[in-house]
Amino acid sequence: MGWKLAPGVGFCLAGDDLIFLDVRRDRYLQLSGERRAAFERLCAREPNDSDAMEGLIDTGLVSRSEVATAIAPLEIDVPDADLAAAAIPRAGLTFIAAAARSLYWARKGLLPGRLAATLDGFAAAKRAWAGEPDDIGLAALASVYGEARRWVPVPPRCLVDALALYRLSLRNGYAPTLIFGVRTNPFAAHCWLQSHSAVLTGTAEEAHNYRPVLAI
Repeated sequence: MGWKLAPGVGFCLAGDDLIFLDVRRDRYLQLSGERRAAFERLCAREPNDSDAMEGLIDTGLVSRSEVATAIAPLEIDVPDADLAAAAIPRAGLTFIAAAARSLYWARKGLLPGRLAATLDGFAAAKRAWAGEPDDIGLAALASVYGEARRWVPVPPRCLVDALALYRLSLRNGYAPTLIFGVRTNPFAAHCWLQSHSAVLTGTAEEAHNYRPVLAI
C-alpha cells in the first residue's frame, strides 16, 4: 500500500510556496508548517507519524494507493509561441454557431460541482484519442475560434475559453492540453490551452507568468 495525489489534485512550487489545486473541492491551497513537512516526507517516501498523516489526510490532497506511487510537482513545458502573429481567418456562420454552443456549454460547466466532471470527461476523451498530433491543424482551429468568439456575446474569461476550445478541438479530432497555473505575491491563477508548440488561448507571455499546477 502507498499514497498518491487525490483525483483532480495537482501541485507545484511557486517560488518558495507549495501550492495545490483541488478541482473537486474547487479550491487552491497552500501547505505550510507541519503539514508541508509531512507532505514533503511523503514525497520522499520517508516515514510520518500517525498525527502527521492524519493532518495530511484531512486536507483531502492525498489518498490511498494499491501500489507505491511517485508524488511529484507538475513539470510541463509552456511554449514560447502563441497565435498573436497568425493570419486572421474568416469564421463562417456555421463555425460561429459551433463556437457559441461551446461557449455557452463551457459557462454551464463552471456551475458548482460541474467543473470536476467536465475535466474528467476531457481526460477520458484524451486517453481514448487515437489521432496523431497535428499542431498546425490545431493552431488553425484555434485561430478560427478566436475570430468566431468575437461574435458571441460571452465575456472573455480564460477558463471559459479554454473549455470551449477544448470541446471544439476534441470534436474536430485534436487533443490539446489544458494548463492551470498559479503565481504568488500576490496570489493569482490563470489557465490556458496549448499544443506542443503554441499557446492557443491567451498569450505565451501571460502564460509564462504562471507556474503550471495541473494539466488535463
